Amino acid sequence: MEKHLLLKELQSKHDFPEADFQQLLNLFEERRYKKNEIIFRSGEIVKYTFFILQGCFRQFYINAEGTERTIYIMEEGRWTGEMSSFMNETPTNMNLQALEDCTVLAITKTKWEYAIRNIPEYSLYHIKNHYRMIAWLKEQLGRAVTEKPDEVYRQLIKESPHLLQRLPQYEIAKYLGVTPETLSRIRKRNTRL
Repeated sequence: MEKHLLLKELQSKHDFPEADFQQLLNLFEERRYKKNEIIFRSGEIVKYTFFILQGCFRQFYINAEGTERTIYIMEEGRWTGEMSSFMNETPTNMNLQALEDCTVLAITKTKWEYAIRNIPEYSLYHIKNHYRMIAWLKEQLGRAVTEKPDEVYRQLIKESPHLLQRLPQYEIAKYLGVTPETLSRIRKRNTRL
């Protein structure tokens, strides 16, 4: 039998024992979201953190002019949510949307804290993963500040070329922070990649 996707993730970052997995899994609930469904909006308090079993999500801001800017796109085998709002029970300034029909494992703050206190290997996993995520977010922020859309597009081709087939072009444009027309020109300039 193939290992559960969540167990694979836990074991990829930490020596998480299979014996503890069922206890942890029991704390999650499976939820489904339809394509284009908004999971949370700016101004709401985020009640869950999610592990993606199937599908693709985007997290985004909406600026004062009403323009959406996608911060990141997360797929199967990854976590998504908004930890600051989740942990501090304060309103988020972000939005989370399903880009496809999605299935997730969702955990509430109460159950997440229980897991952290009572399943030591889960706590160690989160400590290790937290530092990896901070490094990744700093890299993403650095790219957003220093790189031009063409460079970000080339990086996307290098790191996640399947997203270009998986997602509509207007979603790729939102991720790059450009209009669909500008994305078309970027694609033409980078056709040899």
